[in-house]
Amino acid sequence: MTSLTPSAFGTESAYIDHEISEAMAIYARLYPTQSLRFLFYQGKDPIHGKPEITEGAFTFRAQHLSPEYLGQVMRPGTHPDAPQITISLAIPRRPNPAEAQQTDAPWVPMRPLRRLFSVWPLGYEKIRYQAEMLRKKRRKPGRLNLRGQGWDHLPVPSRPASDKKPAILIGMHWLEVGGAEKLGFDTIRWAIEAGLRVFVAASVPALQRLQDKLPDSPDVTFLRLDRYLPHDKWPRFVARLIEDENIGLVHIHHCIPLYESLPQIRATMPWIKVIDSTHIVEYADGGYPRTSGVWSEFIDMHHVISRELVDYYRDNFQVIGKLRLGRMLDRAEPARELLAMNMMPGQDHLRVTFVGRLYYQKRPVVVVEALRALDKWAMANGVTLRGRIIGEGPFLNTVRTLLKRHGLTSKVELLPAGSTVPQIMADSDILLLPSNNEGLALVCYEAIEQGCIPISTDVGSQSEIVPADLLVPLEPAACVKGIVTAVDRLWKDRDFCDRQKAELQAAWTRIAADPTAQEILMPIYRDAADTTQE
Repeated sequence: MTSLTPSAFGTESAYIDHEISEAMAIYARLYPTQSLRFLFYQGKDPIHGKPEITEGAFTFRAQHLSPEYLGQVMRPGTHPDAPQITISLAIPRRPNPAEAQQTDAPWVPMRPLRRLFSVWPLGYEKIRYQAEMLRKKRRKPGRLNLRGQGWDHLPVPSRPASDKKPAILIGMHWLEVGGAEKLGFDTIRWAIEAGLRVFVAASVPALQRLQDKLPDSPDVTFLRLDRYLPHDKWPRFVARLIEDENIGLVHIHHCIPLYESLPQIRATMPWIKVIDSTHIVEYADGGYPRTSGVWSEFIDMHHVISRELVDYYRDNFQVIGKLRLGRMLDRAEPARELLAMNMMPGQDHLRVTFVGRLYYQKRPVVVVEALRALDKWAMANGVTLRGRIIGEGPFLNTVRTLLKRHGLTSKVELLPAGSTVPQIMADSDILLLPSNNEGLALVCYEAIEQGCIPISTDVGSQSEIVPADLLVPLEPAACVKGIVTAVDRLWKDRDFCDRQKAELQAAWTRIAADPTAQEILMPIYRDAADTTQE
């Protein structure tokens, strides 16, 4: 797999040549028999700028394209009499501002509430919390039901013969840092080990900063559909890709346009096996588990990472038989020994760590407010506080500003996302997770393995790993108060502290006994790679 980061290209013209080649390859596969005329510009991301595709009577107008004309390329079709298709695409600059906007644009409060945030950040958080709870109350999951619609009476084509090595298509949200993305990268590696070629596509136009972490293998291809193909064109492209590349398995990791491609896949290629992996139920609309449940008629197996999601599919979509629980843990042989917990009652120091992307989901404003409250507690009890915030994202400037405002810059260290988390956990007493939502946070596994006690909001599946006495309310002010109360009890009450340590290790041991994601998925991957079954 060739690195696609900007540093991989020596000159701007080499970068542009590469991007033109990528875009042409996508549309040549989408329209294999037509004559294609490409008009290339340097400018805005085409997903936002609406690429112009003239096909018959349909025209999608290009917008916001730079007047700088890069060139046009004709690709003669295999059928000279076929209609010509004109495709106008913008080749983004490095880095592309529209893609950077997805991950790096500084967060700012909503305009009507900016004054409130400037004087009372926790009040602003309370309003966001109330809005989320209202959306959750109004949420109504739904499900597509094609029974009785003639779907099951369609003719069944057979899988065509191919001399190409079997392949899998893995659809991801984006190639950025996150729990779902970590599993996506794991599955790419497992698919290669199983003997499959791997095609990877991301749905969200972003910098895709982890693309250079893809395995350096000729069997791995990253398709920049996020950059050059509108979502409504995905179904036809995916169908062509499956036919051309002997793809027998599709694995969806939080990828909306790939879900929306499933009807075409099922109608024309019913031999394809479809699986998906989901992590977290979102407040606004249920998130990807809801989307997965809606499309469940088209999916052969749902892989979930927590028991909460097993209940969610059963209760909202009546899905039972094709659900498989696979934990995001590695099976260690021999079984690993957990380290002793670092926190000791009455100690004269307190080391508190937060690890996570600085996005609203992780509530970095609440993190700072909790550290501020813990600093007051520490001074009142003769304890020295040391805080560390590990992460990057739109809230970074806000976090810096708040730390400075509260006089915490000398006590709280800001560390980049690439820091050595296990080592820092081993040097920490408390991990803070005041998230507004979680699936089952991987960072909790890491904390317990390194002897660090997690204190988390009572959201998602956190109760599977965090004891009830270390779960705090979601409401922002109550969350901060709950964190301080839990720390105070751990510091003052030896019996309470010992009980929490024992319960954390017991929960970790229970989860470690469940099947892992690799154990659930590898047999499916190996079946897809076994050409003798055809």
